[in-house]
Amino acid sequence: MAVGEILSSTFLQVLFEKLASLGSDYAQGGGALPFSRISIDLLNKWTKMLVVINSVLGDAEDKQVSNKGPVKLWLDDVRDLAYDMEDFLDEFTIVATQAKSKAESSMSGGLVKWKCPFVSQHISSISNPNPCSLVSQTEVRKISNRLEEIITRKAHLSLIENAVNKSDYTDKRLPSSSLPEPQFFGREKEEAELFDLLIGEAENVDTTLSIVPIVGMGGVGKTALAQRLYNDVRVSRYFERRAWVCVSDVFNVLDITKTILRSITKVSNEGEDLNGLQVKLKDTLSGKKFLVVLDDVWNENYGEWTALLKPFEAGAKGSKIIITTRNDTVELSLDNCTSLLAFHALKTTNFERHPNLETIGKKIGEKCKGSPLAAKVLGGLLRNKGNPDQWEAILKNKMWDLPTGETDDVIRVLKLSYVHLPSYLKRCFLYCAVFPKDYEIERDEIVHLWIAEGFLDGGRSKENTLETGRTHFNELVSRSFLQQSSVDASKFLMHDLLNDLAKSIASGICFNSESQLAGNEDDVSLEKVRYASFTSLWSVTSKCMRAYHRMKVLRSLILLPYRSHKYCQFHMSNKVLHDLLTKLKYLRAFSLCHYSIIEVPNCVGDLKHLRYLNFSFTNIERLPESIGGLCKLQALILKGCQRLSMLPQGITKLVSLQFLDIRDTMSLKEMPSSVYNLKNLTILSKFLVGLDKGSQLKELKNLPHLQGELFISELQKVKEVRDAVDADLIGKRGLTNLFLHWGENFGNLRNGMREARVLHSLQPHTNLEHLSISYYVGPRFPSWLDGPSYSKIISLCLQDCPNVTSLPSLGQLPSLRELSLKGLHAVSMIGPRFYGGKSPFSSLTTLTLEEMLAWKDWSHPIGGREEDVPFSCLQHLVVRRCHSLVGALPGQLDFLMKLEIHSCPQLNNSTSVVYLPSLCELYLNDCNKEILKTLVNLTSLTVLKIENLTELVCVDNRFMSYLVKLKELYIGRCDKLNYLWQDGNEMLNLTCLQELTIKSCPQFTSFVAGEIETELPCNLEKMELSNCASLGKLPSKMYTLRDLTVHNCPKIMGLNILQDNPNNNNPISQLKYLSISKCDSLISFLVDKGRLASLKKLTIIACEGVESLEEIIAESLNYLAISTCENLVSISRFLHTLSHLTHLEIWECPKLQIEDFPPLPITLSTLQLTDCPKIKSLPDKWHHLTSLRWLEIVRCENIKCFPRGGLPPNL
Repeated sequence: MAVGEILSSTFLQVLFEKLASLGSDYAQGGGALPFSRISIDLLNKWTKMLVVINSVLGDAEDKQVSNKGPVKLWLDDVRDLAYDMEDFLDEFTIVATQAKSKAESSMSGGLVKWKCPFVSQHISSISNPNPCSLVSQTEVRKISNRLEEIITRKAHLSLIENAVNKSDYTDKRLPSSSLPEPQFFGREKEEAELFDLLIGEAENVDTTLSIVPIVGMGGVGKTALAQRLYNDVRVSRYFERRAWVCVSDVFNVLDITKTILRSITKVSNEGEDLNGLQVKLKDTLSGKKFLVVLDDVWNENYGEWTALLKPFEAGAKGSKIIITTRNDTVELSLDNCTSLLAFHALKTTNFERHPNLETIGKKIGEKCKGSPLAAKVLGGLLRNKGNPDQWEAILKNKMWDLPTGETDDVIRVLKLSYVHLPSYLKRCFLYCAVFPKDYEIERDEIVHLWIAEGFLDGGRSKENTLETGRTHFNELVSRSFLQQSSVDASKFLMHDLLNDLAKSIASGICFNSESQLAGNEDDVSLEKVRYASFTSLWSVTSKCMRAYHRMKVLRSLILLPYRSHKYCQFHMSNKVLHDLLTKLKYLRAFSLCHYSIIEVPNCVGDLKHLRYLNFSFTNIERLPESIGGLCKLQALILKGCQRLSMLPQGITKLVSLQFLDIRDTMSLKEMPSSVYNLKNLTILSKFLVGLDKGSQLKELKNLPHLQGELFISELQKVKEVRDAVDADLIGKRGLTNLFLHWGENFGNLRNGMREARVLHSLQPHTNLEHLSISYYVGPRFPSWLDGPSYSKIISLCLQDCPNVTSLPSLGQLPSLRELSLKGLHAVSMIGPRFYGGKSPFSSLTTLTLEEMLAWKDWSHPIGGREEDVPFSCLQHLVVRRCHSLVGALPGQLDFLMKLEIHSCPQLNNSTSVVYLPSLCELYLNDCNKEILKTLVNLTSLTVLKIENLTELVCVDNRFMSYLVKLKELYIGRCDKLNYLWQDGNEMLNLTCLQELTIKSCPQFTSFVAGEIETELPCNLEKMELSNCASLGKLPSKMYTLRDLTVHNCPKIMGLNILQDNPNNNNPISQLKYLSISKCDSLISFLVDKGRLASLKKLTIIACEGVESLEEIIAESLNYLAISTCENLVSISRFLHTLSHLTHLEIWECPKLQIEDFPPLPITLSTLQLTDCPKIKSLPDKWHHLTSLRWLEIVRCENIKCFPRGGLPPNL
């Protein structure tokens, strides 16, 4: 498909408007441009020729589908000319404006009188000594010649004027609301089967890891199916660790490993090599049941697969890896494809309400060839179209008649849908070709780029361009041209096939690279590229940028972090950046995020065409004053620039600036004076109140168009209440997120009464959705917060307001979903005024009450009527550090799913009970044990964590009887806990319990009261015991246990086994993962009689009494770590018999004497020896260790040399 579609009528419309504006300036100036030599006749001539070209564009775009030759070349030339004309006219406008400014600054002679940006009736030679320099006559002649040549060629192409373009009837803008959550068609059987594969245990008990492939051609819904499984709540609860990696066609073992590790640990681990990362990943997954999704895998190299999968062998039984990959044999049934088409076209899954469309709908469904992506995109094309003729036009489109072999059926469907896109969406969609596959971007980020490129200009200047762009974006999402990320809901991306389509259409003007550019700098085609991106791995060098230096007419340049490193910083020297910017005269958008640059070169001020400049998440400390010369700049994005200390004064000259994003700039302490000059600002994310004129709060009155988010800080500096009135927040209808922040220093200089009047005067418009008030020292909250006036408020945070004594009537805010009250130290009661009337907090789902030191009474509405019940939708309740609170929680919390109570020792000191039938997670910390008696009907509870419950000796029988679905139980820092259960029968209810942790309970002596045999719950797989100084024995029956950690329980001698029971010889036969530290006696018991025969991972740490590990028998062991055993003298001489061992490390064992290191198994891949001074040798037959890839020897001074025979071959 040719690039002509990029033109459309929208692009030429921009040129028409620029020429019309110039003609209007002629008229105002008396019909002459004396120092430009562009006559009005020439302007009219250009306009007429563009009209002729525009009249045949529709037919040309249609014909170039089947004619790849002359028509395509003609459209390419029209495209290039249109771009060059727009650049020329912009250049002229900029230079003329500068000339006007210079002339006005020289008005001392009174000789200058300007009537328009371009025209002067009287101008002295002093003010403009070379007036003809405003425009190059050569450039004017070139444009005229190119227009005439294109008109001449048009005549030989038999193009029809005013032919109906395929997108004409869709040009009317569709509603901006997105479709409901996508339905899932035709994969129910596969989903159920895959769910069973993920959750069901494998028949072979020795199988730790299973790989589950989802195979299909591009667009059949592999990723969507994997997403449903990955996000299924049952799956997320089943697996202890989860990670999602988009692999695509670049299969890099290091990057994939790093991404998985960061996804699980939230640590970047930058700079480490593959072996170090794999060791960490192996440790992280060891003994854990994990799920990893590798999405869109193309690689078939066995060696790379083997290298990638090594760390996963350490996981628990039941671990799974889902792989989505391509094949051309899987497709939806016709019925399911047609249902999906109907859903996206008609918002229903069938044609019952549209019988006149059913037959043709099924025929179109056949064209989709079983592809869900094709069905969704075609459905989006036909959305809200009830006329059968429109459906028939799609069915009979000649795109279906193209010869096969050029592409597959799905791409054909996507091309057809693109052809029928409204013209205002085509350029927006094609611009996305600048991004590499699988790149995720936020909505407003791409919208700002569209605005900078002028895609939203055509005839819509009176509209809010940001909202227009968001509407376009939502429409592309609803048509499935863009899709929401499965990892971050705030980001979006294109399906691979749509990315391919966009690149094929935009070839020649769009360029992106993954950093391998060395051979491309001489490519002639680069000279016509308009939009480009560069993806860096670590560092950007001059060599990398050579190709970009050739892109002389480049409009957009976006430097992107590599997918797996996007949270790190990359290096680019100031010289490389300077050299790059000086080559790109026509840049309209430049983005350099996540780079470690400290300064921005002055030459950035020479980019006169620049509309968008983004230095987010860099180390810049300030911007150059030259930035004030960017007269066209609309968006300046400095988000996350933590070192940015000031903004240049020149920024106030940017009269075109609409978007200034300075969120998360912690070092920024003041605004430049005269910020009120930026009258076109619509987004100002932060305003720091100053004391000096020009930076005071009242400057906001001159910014009437502000919308979205506004963070106002340093409000304690407001000296005149009138300034708050003048700020006129109530008049700023577009503000949705407002943060009012006073200084965090509560010194004596603060004036609470003045702050109260200021806050009262900062009343926002009722369109507000999110409000936060923090560090305010006034005695009361403003009256405007009372009642239901702010009906759109979704979240409200009142934080660290220590002098406020009462709360406003918040219960009547009908849309409020999240409420956070923190640090309100003077509030002593929450009562009827807080609720405000009937059905209080009818939409609230999350409530946080924290650090309210004086709060004693939480009274609840009394009455049997349903409308009197507060918090009817509450799902998450947090009460933290409210030390004086007495009484009970609200009695009816039927939908509460998560409850957290911390440091509230007097809460629930009553006989009232709280019914919690939906509660899934309960966290109790530093409370009275009596609270357990007041929480009833916990039949849905799956996670229970109890810490520091005073006086708790044993878990209450009645409370335990509710826990029929409990999966995780954690008890910690309960100083008086003696045992868990009064008798063994209580455990019979815990059939779902999988994890048990007991930490820092010094008086805990046994699991069940009395000296009886203890059988753990039947499905318990993981147990951790730590710092339980009185615990003498482990339970006698742990047949299902797979993972056991015991730390600092010095009295444990073994298991509580009756001597006359011969069946209890090995009650830990299923144990796979064992970690023991500071438990000397337990080591001796466990290594005896081959009890560790099934063990896969063994870690022994700080067991000072252990002198020998000669008797370890663990045939299945693959990981052995011994650390800080000060008296260990010897280890097993039979390590070579451990035929599965891959990892061996020994740390800080100063007495370990090894004259001749015992042979090691050939399976070993990692060997680490640290601080073992008495080890004198390495094993013989060293070169036989063909699997060894990592060797680390630190401070083992008696190892003098490597064994003979050479190093292991793969080290």
